[in-house]
Amino acid sequence: MTATELTIPTLLATTIAEEIAHYGAKNLETGGFLVAPRGSTEVTGFAMAGASGIVRRPGLFQISERALDVLFNHVDKRDLWVPCHFHSHRFEAFMSRTDASHGINVEGFICTIVPNFECPPSDTTDWNWWKFTDGSWYPIASPRTREDVVHETLTFDEDGVDDR
Repeated sequence: MTATELTIPTLLATTIAEEIAHYGAKNLETGGFLVAPRGSTEVTGFAMAGASGIVRRPGLFQISERALDVLFNHVDKRDLWVPCHFHSHRFEAFMSRTDASHGINVEGFICTIVPNFECPPSDTTDWNWWKFTDGSWYPIASPRTREDVVHETLTFDEDGVDDR
């Protein structure tokens, strides 16, 4: 699967940009995951990182293993899957050494980085996209967007998952 096989609701990208701007105003990176029905490439929602087990700093966004476990178990029970991780950077959207070595380095997984966290773009073509293939991250084209509603809006951390 490539990012171009994914489709993302335009409203979802706008909502993610708003969430990122909230933390960017505090000079903090943030992020989360895109979710889709199992077996589908149509992204239907997102899971934003909460507080417990989440580290946000000006140059660092980190999710604990326990928080990841909580999220992945939750989506699995709801017959969803996680095709992509997203997070913000203060200025440019680039794959840092930390991103590359400490990201979810699983074959076929996608990562997108949203630039300018104080005023992030809501157009996904302004985000940079990578796919983990053969042990490395490679740039890929952005996914298509579609007019659709956002079905899953979740917040997760070590304490659980909340539907908003």
